Amino acid sequence: MLTTMELAIITILSFISALVTSIFGFGAGLVLTPLLSFIMPLKEALGIGAFVFFFTSGSKLIWYLKDINWKTLRYSFSIALIGLAAGFGLITVINPFWLEKLYASLLIIFGVKALRNKDSGKNLLPMSTYPILGGLFAALVHGGGVFFLRLCRLSGMDRIQTVATVAAINFSMNSFKVLFFAGAQYIAPTKIITLLPAYIAAILGTRLGRSILKNYVNERLFSQGMGILLLLLSLKYIM
Repeated sequence: MLTTMELAIITILSFISALVTSIFGFGAGLVLTPLLSFIMPLKEALGIGAFVFFFTSGSKLIWYLKDINWKTLRYSFSIALIGLAAGFGLITVINPFWLEKLYASLLIIFGVKALRNKDSGKNLLPMSTYPILGGLFAALVHGGGVFFLRLCRLSGMDRIQTVATVAAINFSMNSFKVLFFAGAQYIAPTKIITLLPAYIAAILGTRLGRSILKNYVNERLFSQGMGILLLLLSLKYIM
């Protein structure tokens, strides 16, 4: 069972994580999972994160439903399943050191492009690579949203469409992730129920985030905020 303090921490982090991802389309890997790993084993942190992200992406799907680019969603999700399956297979055997360094390098490149307002510029990788990497890193570090975000920006979507489409992709993948982490018993069934306050906090965070994105964040600020988050996230994996 989670202690009252642990549940309070997870609930607060869930709200912050949901708020950030609802404004910039990603950031859960920067906020929730790393901090949870300080108070519990990594696999359990990944399991709890998967359930919180399921509610985060699900509530975003509701708030942003009319803004989703369905063509990109279908294309990305079908290809992302390859990377997701590979990530589930590798999660217990892979040495993450070099994988994390590659991830950090890509984050730096994406972050610099976003800060220079060129996040919709020339492709760094083939377009089909982004969904595969998104699925892979979604399983391994809950960090797949970065690649779907990049794919959406390369496809010319504005900030609202980008966040909406990434949320829909993440919700589709999180449906598989919660089944995997629950089936693998990375998180006890009693904890899944205990996390109800965190789920509610995630839903409230996404609603507030959408309001902020729509009313106070323009395209330039969206790109700059995205770039800063990408560079901050890279520090976690490059250190």
